Amino acid sequence: MPKKTFPCGHKGNGQFCHTCKQLEEDKSEQIQAKTEKQQWKEAFAHDPIDLRGLPRKKLVLKARAILDAIRHGEPFPQLNGKRMNYNRKIISVPIDNDYRILFKEDKDGLIPFDLLSHEEYNVKKPGASKV
Repeated sequence: MPKKTFPCGHKGNGQFCHTCKQLEEDKSEQIQAKTEKQQWKEAFAHDPIDLRGLPRKKLVLKARAILDAIRHGEPFPQLNGKRMNYNRKIISVPIDNDYRILFKEDKDGLIPFDLLSHEEYNVKKPGASKV
C-alpha cells in the first residue's frame, strides 16, 4: 500500500496523520498539567497558614485535613496533639515525624498560627538545647 500525503504535509498510511495527532495529544497533556499546577498553587491562598514550606503534596493534603478537622471541632488529642509545657494555651499537632502545626487556644477555639519543621520546633520551645 503506497504512502499518502496528508493535508499537513506528513506522509503515512491510514485515515489520518498519526504524527499530528500525537503532537495534539502532547500539547493538550501539557496544557492540562499546567492548569493542574496553577490550581494547586491557587489552593494555597485559601489555607489559614502558609503550607508552601512542606516538601511533598502528601504532607500538604494531610496538613489541610488536620486544619479542617480542628476547624470542624474535632478534639486535638484524637489528632495526637498535645499542649506545650511552657505555655498550656499552645497546642502542637504533628503532621508526620518531621513537621508540626502550632495552634493557639482562644475563646473561639483553636487558631493555627505556625507550621514548623521538627528542627525549628525543637529550637523554638523554651528549654531546648542551644547547639
